[in-house]
Formats: sequence, C-alpha cells, structure tokens
Amino acid sequence: MFTSRPSKTVISGGIFAVLLAAGAALPSSYMVQRPGPVLDVTEHGENLVTVGGTQTFDSGTHFLMTTVNALGNADAGISGAVVASALLTSDEVVPVRAYYPKEVSSSEVNEQNVQLMTSSQDTAAAVAFEEAGMDVSMTLSVAGVPEGSPAEAILQEGDVLRAITTPERTATIGTFRQMTNVLDDTAPGTQVTLTIERDGSEQEVTTTTRGFEPDVTGWVHPGSVLGIYVSVADVQLPAQATYEVEGIGGPSAGTMFTLAIYDAVTPGSLGGDAVIAGTGAIAWDGDIEPIGGIRHKLAGASAAGATDFIAPAYNCPETIGYELDGLNIWAVRTIDQAIAAVEAIGAGDTSSLTPCSALPEVNPEG
Repeated sequence: MFTSRPSKTVISGGIFAVLLAAGAALPSSYMVQRPGPVLDVTEHGENLVTVGGTQTFDSGTHFLMTTVNALGNADAGISGAVVASALLTSDEVVPVRAYYPKEVSSSEVNEQNVQLMTSSQDTAAAVAFEEAGMDVSMTLSVAGVPEGSPAEAILQEGDVLRAITTPERTATIGTFRQMTNVLDDTAPGTQVTLTIERDGSEQEVTTTTRGFEPDVTGWVHPGSVLGIYVSVADVQLPAQATYEVEGIGGPSAGTMFTLAIYDAVTPGSLGGDAVIAGTGAIAWDGDIEPIGGIRHKLAGASAAGATDFIAPAYNCPETIGYELDGLNIWAVRTIDQAIAAVEAIGAGDTSSLTPCSALPEVNPEG
C-alpha cells in the first residue's frame, strides 16, 4: 500500500498556522479602549451620590457619569486576536507604553485610580457646597516651589497660607477658591503680600504673580498665579456626600458629581427633566480639568440616551470627527460654566453656550 507523504509546503503551512494561533493568544504591547458603563448619578437603583446632614431638594434632571473600558493593563497588553478584532470596529488600539511607563505596575495604577476617585469625590462635595453658598473651610499649605518661580526663596514647603493682599483688596484664604478668586482678578506681574504661618509664627511676605500659559485651544486663563504647588488639608464641610461607586477609578467623574450635589442642595431641577452626560475632573477652585477617552465617553452617552454632553474645553479638539447625531457637546472650563450650561439646557435655550466644534482644533502657538 502506498502512503503519500505531506509536502514541505503543507508542513510549513501547518506550522505557520499553529504559530499564528499561538501568537494571537499571547499578550501584545497594545491596549484596547472602548465605551464603558454609563451610570445615572442621580438614579441607579440607589443614588450613586447621596447628600445628608442638610436640606435637599428633589430634581428631575438626570446626570450621567461616563466611563471608558480598557482591555489590557500596565503589566501586559491584550491578546493579538483581540487587537486584530478591535481594528475592525470603532474601538481604539493604543500602545501600552503610551499610557504607562515600564516601571509602573498594574497594581500601582489601580491604587492610584482609587485614590484619584476618592480625591475627586472630596473635591466635588467641597466645590458643590461652596458654590451653593454653604460654609466650607480648609487649610492650604505650600507643597513646593518650582525652580524659576517668582516665589522661589520667598515661600517654602510647609508655609500655611492665611491671607492675600493685592493693590485692590485683602482676603482671608479659607478655601482654595477664595484664594483663586482674588488671583483671577490680579494681572500677571502684580506684587502681592501673603500672610503665612511658618514654624508656628505668623508673618508677611511679598511676591510677584505670573500669568498662565495658553491651553491647546489657545485660550489663556484670566488673572495670574503664585507659581507654587499647594496642598489641601483639614477640609470641613457643612454636610456629607456619600458615594456608591465600585470598580471605577480615576478623577473624571468629578464634574458630574459636583453638578449632582449642587442640584441636590439647591431648590428645583437644575436642568429640568433633561438627560445630561459629561466628564471632567474638578479642581478645588472649581476649574474643570481634562480627562482621557472622551470619544468613547461620547459614544457611551449617546447610547444611554443623553441629549447633551458637558465636556472640558481642553478636550474639545479630541471630539472633532466623533460627533454623534442627537448629542450636543458643550465646552466648559469652570463649574460656574457647567451649571450655567445645565440651566440653559433645562430652559431649552442654549444660544449662550459654546459647542466644542466652535473651538480651535490646535494651539495656534504650537
């Protein structure tokens, strides 16, 4: 009986197929990002954010918190097969090292994201209560002075900031926002006097403010800064905000948390019965800071039924080309602007708002 032998071509092809299959199952150096869960901050079984210890008001406005799902982590990318399939969809394939340096582990990233979420929640509550006219206090200290700053050799780490005096006024520094409200009205290059506490004794020092750099849209923040790093401690709030958020990290829900808390402690429905999604980290002074993955958050918001999306102006260039029918994308830079946007949406008159598409795509200087 004659038995044929497989040709070298068939053998080679079989080996190639085996290697290809093995390679597809191995971790790659890429991550895949796609829309994550969209949660109604104000109605998700139980509220994701509950305010206690003060009078609260019912609201019909729905605030949607948007997230991004990331497949892969700082330790290893996702399998080659998943990367290949993602290339055929609207998912985004990005190099792992574009997000995480080699020396950072996934456990460290997870721990940092938990800390950022906790910090975001604390900041959101403080900003919302202060915005609503409630009493908030905190201690601001110098965390560091960058080399070349006008405050170098004048202020030092550990100095507690108590008051600020400009040519126009003197203000106690009881919150971060009280300090920045003064600086926002102070031109760069202005000499200011700071009352500080150093080594247990109070003293006054004089320094000069400097201006802001343009952001990616070419916008320059009004006023000036002291040119120092500031730490916040001993935060005292007039009420409590309790969060029921598990398995989600990072700071990007700060803006939606702040809006929901503010709406809860002020009469009426801030945005009527609108379904409003959004994103953005919230700073102690009420500024709305940039986040990652906005294109995926837009897709998630649209699928969840949102009609409007509150976006950090800094991220607006990233939304170009990813707009979705029926979803308005509004640019905001501060919590004041975000609140005004929600009110305008609820009133059905958004003519005063700035759509992301109206902002420049790149920094004109860069």
